[in-house]
Amino acid sequence: MSTSHASKGNQSPTTSKASSACCNFDINIEAQGGVNIYNNCSSTGEPEGKPDSGCCHGGTKTCPPSIGTCLPVVAGAKHKLSRDQKLAIRAANSPIPSAIAASLLHSMRRLSLGKTAANSLEAATFTILRKLPANLINCTVSAFDDVDPALRNKLFAPSLLLDPDQPVVTTLLTAALATEIKQRTGVIAFNDPNAPDQERPGLMRLYTPSGEDFFSQVRICRVNNLRTGSFIPALAPTDYLPSELQQDCAGVLVNGQSQVVCQIRSTNCPGNQVAGACGVVLNIAQGDGVELSGVNYFNVNAKVRLTDAQTQLIVQDVDAFVFGDIDTPVNETVNGVTQLINDCRVHDKITFKVPNSLPPGIYWVQVVVPNTSGIPVFGDSIISNTEFINVLPPPDARYTIVTERIDAREETSPAWWGSDEVGLHTISFGIDLNLQPIMPLQSIEFSSFLGDVEFDSGDHKDITTTVYQNDQPILGLFLSVLGYEIDSQHAYNTMIHDWTQYFVDAVEQQAKTIGSAILAIGVSTVIKLGWWGLLIAAIAALVTIAVDLIVSLWAPADLIIQDAIPLSILDIDALTSAAAPAPPSSTYTTNGNIVVNINQGVPPVKMPFQYRETRAYVSSDQDSIYELTYRYNRLV
Repeated sequence: MSTSHASKGNQSPTTSKASSACCNFDINIEAQGGVNIYNNCSSTGEPEGKPDSGCCHGGTKTCPPSIGTCLPVVAGAKHKLSRDQKLAIRAANSPIPSAIAASLLHSMRRLSLGKTAANSLEAATFTILRKLPANLINCTVSAFDDVDPALRNKLFAPSLLLDPDQPVVTTLLTAALATEIKQRTGVIAFNDPNAPDQERPGLMRLYTPSGEDFFSQVRICRVNNLRTGSFIPALAPTDYLPSELQQDCAGVLVNGQSQVVCQIRSTNCPGNQVAGACGVVLNIAQGDGVELSGVNYFNVNAKVRLTDAQTQLIVQDVDAFVFGDIDTPVNETVNGVTQLINDCRVHDKITFKVPNSLPPGIYWVQVVVPNTSGIPVFGDSIISNTEFINVLPPPDARYTIVTERIDAREETSPAWWGSDEVGLHTISFGIDLNLQPIMPLQSIEFSSFLGDVEFDSGDHKDITTTVYQNDQPILGLFLSVLGYEIDSQHAYNTMIHDWTQYFVDAVEQQAKTIGSAILAIGVSTVIKLGWWGLLIAAIAALVTIAVDLIVSLWAPADLIIQDAIPLSILDIDALTSAAAPAPPSSTYTTNGNIVVNINQGVPPVKMPFQYRETRAYVSSDQDSIYELTYRYNRLV
């Protein structure tokens, strides 16, 4: 047969089925007038009644996909990036290979070869994978084998690319996930995947003081990336962001609606005075982590001193993790004069965990560095300037996240080729008080909301649905969002929708080892790094990337929406609290080369117990901009 893809409209669809020895396919016609139909069969098919076990489609032989895709391409659809293009983009934007994707690819290979499940992990994974068409499994493995080995090792954890006779066992997967979580944590916190395994001192940038010299040579420039009043070069009042200043917020009625209104505090500061206002005192949960960035953290035995702000009594010197700046030079020459670089261009970092037993309250925070400089005037230790944190018990409220609408600000190019059809999928789960993922995953596929909706620039659609909810105390949560421009909703529903859901189920089997992987990282490392949000962000990234890598192997859908939203319990508590301001706008780029702009151009709406934000997803590869509106709710 042969076909051309007719115009999209409200015609009554006609569906029929056809098959041959090597081909089974659906025909879904939504057109008026003449229609030509092309099948997607291999040209090597045998005549009917003579099935050939070597057929790629329907047979047992594993064959490379002839057109670079494991899914039929809809004639007349918008041009899609090739598999190689998709994978190259992922590799360029993510320096860490995926353990889950590698584990699943190896399981697919063993299943396609008829291997018997060798352990409970593989048995559970095989049960799910058998729900997928055999030719899809074969094609995925072939596509994987066709990837350049150097590129493959950047995307898929090499430690899990085993001999076909060797199954993935839980211990191997746990070790690979532990490595991936540590590396992703290192990138997020220190922009270095190897940082958690190589605590290192910063460079010494000291001078011998004389006379009345009160300059803090060990200096805290930032707390959790927010600039302090000790920032050098000194900032003008207008240079500080609202998030860097203390704000008093309350729920008030505005035009008959309850809204959260905030104003910057300038008197009775709970912390330092900053440029005529009060510097922000961050709320930190017991057991959570804090990152300090500054100058002269030149000894890995440095500690963080916590002092009760009310009694001014030292409570504890806390063990910490030091990752010094070895890139910024020690000296520079200005107007012919050599001088130290000891201002906030330096980015030495130290992270620590707030002790679980620390009573709630406001504390002074200082970095205490053992004096190994040979300059006796400093004494045994050099102590930094003083910053402040407000320690709180972790909230025990319950929360939901709701997607409200999708907007097509700019459809994919070229617009004249036709409207966009969008496939959207979310995955979420919470992390319990023992740093264990709460199963099952919460997975939502939006085909029932999007139906046969086609998007042109300026179109929008209500997609109100709950994509996350918890019914037990949590340390944090993450939400993964993936959206694709697809050839047709019919193709997406019958192929990508069901198949992706089965694959998510298989990911869940692998994800059950995440908790063990966190423990395998080592208690001492977890204590030093501390940061719940950091670990959750790493987990969010590894799940999102694993799912996207497999779909990228399938093709031909193009990624237009990608997001990994990690939230510690204090993060989501602050979003839904009337006592906290809305976070500032921000932006970041995903491994799929999607630029995520949060609340840029669309201000957030903050109400008591509720927060609404807009995230714009910009794809330079597709020349598209899509927006999703999210609502965060505090229930109790």
